Amino acid sequence: MYETYLTKSLTGLVNATQALEAYEKTNIKDLKNSAAYNVQQAIEYLLKYLIYNHSGYTQESSEEKITQIYSHNLNLLILQHCDTLGIPVPFAIRDKAILYTSWEAESRYSLGFSVRADAIKNAIRNTSSWLVEIAPKYQKKIKQINKRLNIQL
Repeated sequence: MYETYLTKSLTGLVNATQALEAYEKTNIKDLKNSAAYNVQQAIEYLLKYLIYNHSGYTQESSEEKITQIYSHNLNLLILQHCDTLGIPVPFAIRDKAILYTSWEAESRYSLGFSVRADAIKNAIRNTSSWLVEIAPKYQKKIKQINKRLNIQL
């Protein structure tokens, strides 16, 4: 259930990668900010996928009408839901959750906001690895996308 969240995560990773590559060619800061936003969204979708599919969460809600979580705060999602339900979150994601959360709004609204490109690359790499760990079939999809779009997720 909620397989679409995995596809949305992959889409966020593709968007982030393309925006970051465009930034590196043009030096347009908003492209880098767009990359930061999209990788934050990719992480958020993975967390929500795991939470919504966990039997402990669905027992509290009806599987037909699951209680949606309306938060972009990755740290909150990890602490209040993943930790409570025993859902493992990679250290690389957990350790930077507060930073990645700031990318959701700051990258879109703060005129002076700037994220280091290497931090975005690390987030993309760690999130891609986590996606494949959660759903191994996405390894093939990532390889196809990398080849067709000439990018490296």
